[in-house]
Amino acid sequence: MSESSAKEPPEPPKFQPKYNWMNKTRSWGMRALPGKAGLKLGDLNMGIYGEIPMHWDDQSRNPRGAVPRRGMPPVGYAIRDKGGLWADCAADLYEEAIQRRWAPATDVPWDSIEPLPDDVEHAVCQVCTELTQYANVDIETITGWQHQMSYGYHEVKQYLATATFDAARHYECFRKRALVNGGGLGLEGPGQVNRMILESRGGWTEAVVYLFLVRGVFTMTMYRYLGRYAHNDAERFIYGHALADKARHVTYALDHLKFALAHVEDQQLVTATLLAIGDNGLARDLRDPVLKEALAIIFGGGIDGARRQGMEVYHALMRDYVDTHLAYCRWLDIPRNTAGFPPPLNEYVDPPRDG
Repeated sequence: MSESSAKEPPEPPKFQPKYNWMNKTRSWGMRALPGKAGLKLGDLNMGIYGEIPMHWDDQSRNPRGAVPRRGMPPVGYAIRDKGGLWADCAADLYEEAIQRRWAPATDVPWDSIEPLPDDVEHAVCQVCTELTQYANVDIETITGWQHQMSYGYHEVKQYLATATFDAARHYECFRKRALVNGGGLGLEGPGQVNRMILESRGGWTEAVVYLFLVRGVFTMTMYRYLGRYAHNDAERFIYGHALADKARHVTYALDHLKFALAHVEDQQLVTATLLAIGDNGLARDLRDPVLKEALAIIFGGGIDGARRQGMEVYHALMRDYVDTHLAYCRWLDIPRNTAGFPPPLNEYVDPPRDG
């Protein structure tokens, strides 16, 4: 062995801690306390941690309330104004979504499904095909905007993460229902509203109008009626739980739009214009007979019952949708000229009036 290889290795330099980071806090000693329902997201909004400005200057991923590090490169968030995404209910909706989550694979009583007449099974599969498309549009739209939202408004980002998961669960459920009973996926929907939602570029608020106030309210109404005419416990479970999920989405949308209307210039006029565009997109989809006929078969118990009873229920569904949609518009104080509603939506305004 050579003399050099026999030498002891040099000792590593001794670590001299500085602990400078321990002084980097803006509100030491503040304690978040759990309530009867545990430690909820909104319970953390105390002191500086509850300061939510109307504009978020920080372009980094710095959590709200943390001390920023100098020299961090900007991320480039597109949505930095509170009026562009905020809803006071977002933290509570997040908690509700987490507490009420469900697993389609194990929670849905799939074994309750028994063979149905072919015409009814075809109709169920067709409706599930279109509902699967709706859910996929929800996923793509929410995720497409979520990464553009500033970290300062984390309550909204966290809630929308649960809304994305809701949509994924709905996609899973309706696809499974179409395939579980000897049927299969049906015909692709016309997709005018899908395209309108996915191609919206005017900001997240515009997407909210199309995704939730137009399509979301329509979907929520369909879930309610489909639950009434479910054929088994599995369908009742799916439609009931999907309805609760969708109700949270619409609640967020209404609260956000209320906030935006109060804080964003010309938002009332912009929203009214968007809704008129949305009405036309939905009307074009509804002029395609496939969804109407499939729903009428389900409501009428078959093709024979669809011609009378089924269509009567379908018309009741559409009146409920239009009434609910207009009621939300009145609550938001958005003027609607219902005399200009496109067909077939104009058939369900009773009596015609300005919202």
